[in-house]
Amino acid sequence: MDLQEAICPKCGGPSQTGDICGKCRASDIDWFSCDGRVKMVRCPSCNSMRDKSGWNDCERNREDLEYEAALSAIHLFQDIRKPEVSIKLDENSKNRSFAHVSVAGTLYGQKVEAACTVEILWQYDSCDRCSRYHGNYWQGVVQLRAEGRKATPEEQERAKRIAYQAEEELQLQGDRLSFVTRMEEGREGLDIIVGTQTLGEQISRDITRKMGGRYSLHPTLIGEKEGKKLYRITYAVRLPRYTKGDVIYIRNTYGEILGAEGKTINYLDLASGIPRTVPESTESRYIGSVKDGTPMLVVYQDGETLGLMDEVTGKTEEVPVQSWRNITSGECVHIIRDDDRVLVV
Repeated sequence: MDLQEAICPKCGGPSQTGDICGKCRASDIDWFSCDGRVKMVRCPSCNSMRDKSGWNDCERNREDLEYEAALSAIHLFQDIRKPEVSIKLDENSKNRSFAHVSVAGTLYGQKVEAACTVEILWQYDSCDRCSRYHGNYWQGVVQLRAEGRKATPEEQERAKRIAYQAEEELQLQGDRLSFVTRMEEGREGLDIIVGTQTLGEQISRDITRKMGGRYSLHPTLIGEKEGKKLYRITYAVRLPRYTKGDVIYIRNTYGEILGAEGKTINYLDLASGIPRTVPESTESRYIGSVKDGTPMLVVYQDGETLGLMDEVTGKTEEVPVQSWRNITSGECVHIIRDDDRVLVV
């Protein structure tokens, strides 16, 4: 060693600065530590995981989760450079695995190596959502009804799809407790029982926006918790009086309902063939439904008159031609009667 070369005051070896060399500095530092055990809590029903922040949805497999858990158990000194970690997983049972960890890196220019074994314990517990769902928990009910009639099976099925879509959207936003508890079909319509008032409100808004009608809220006090009053809310959803395919008498003419949105109804003017939109409150009278119309065969057209025949009874009758429709002989149409009037729908 050159007499001019700086030396380490601790070991006498070479040191670029004359201070303690990298080898001595590295030997004095506990650069690696490892937690001997890591606990993992998983819901057996939906596979969500619990951490310090609570329950979270999780679709990752067990191996990936154990690898991440083993990494979290390793603690390296901040000056370690180019760390390399090797993990070998050994599944001992359903509730226990072992992660054999090897770590290598550089500390103050010196290569360092270490190894440890991490025990990974699996615990299974029902999450907050599954506990409520299986316990039949609910905070509100959406009552689907229709003004002056029973909600049709088609309307009920559409409302179900809207409800499940709202449930999915809220859960994707992180609202784990917004779930549909159950659905019950009754004599007058559909009841959608929900886990949160947020979901009940969302379903009610979506149904009335897409299917027309309106809704109102009716809270019921059920108790108190930590000085806060607890309510269950009934969302009374009322669909419009008419549904698609209904035939009505409105504004001195006949119309076929095309749909409803908000507080308006859309119908096809059967006299002119022009679609019209009017407030739901417009005075009208129900005649019948297209699906209940009587099928008739067009046997001839004579000027402004159509000759129709009932294929079952063979009875014929004449009705005025609708100028906006192109009806030809041999075509099948449906008719609805309003006293002595015959309507082709």
